[in-house]
Amino acid sequence: MAAAAMAVRRNRERRQKIAQQRADNKHFVDDVMKTWDHTKTGDLQIDELQAWLSASCNENQPVSEAEAKWVIYMVNGAPDTRDKKDEELTTSSVNTAKTDSQYASKVAQAVQPGELPKALEHFMAYKKAKGTIESTFAKFDSDASGALDMAQLGKLLVELNEGLPVSEEETRWVMEHADVLGSNSITKPELIIAISLW
Repeated sequence: MAAAAMAVRRNRERRQKIAQQRADNKHFVDDVMKTWDHTKTGDLQIDELQAWLSASCNENQPVSEAEAKWVIYMVNGAPDTRDKKDEELTTSSVNTAKTDSQYASKVAQAVQPGELPKALEHFMAYKKAKGTIESTFAKFDSDASGALDMAQLGKLLVELNEGLPVSEEETRWVMEHADVLGSNSITKPELIIAISLW
């Protein structure tokens, strides 16, 4: 009997904790939307997301449009392309004239209220990795453009491949799938995607 009563009490405490976490999450979302949804659209547009992230978790340092778009892309979920890499490389022709990423059009222009906790989580992970990203860019961004072109990305992939050659097709595949902003280059936030794809 005592064990059953203890189990009931633990289940009640667990349910209460879950209910409190939901209430805290709703309060967090409501507060962010009230403060940062200046356009009153019911979501955070890119400029509103930039302002929120800058003020809330980036010590009032500017958050770039590319970083905000990357957060939105990550929140909305990147297409699962890992299992398709080899198939695409062998069965499809590579369009060398391509100027926009095939995934750039999937980047939404806003974050919905329910996505705010995940947006914050992704941005904080990016911020934590930013030192590594900066040092990688310093090494491979030879023209200091702030983005890696195809040749620079290829050099990075060779290093990740422990010095083994990487084909132009493989480099192009990574570029097409990691360039979620459609700039035909890899920006600092997109570097995380490029590395994870490789």
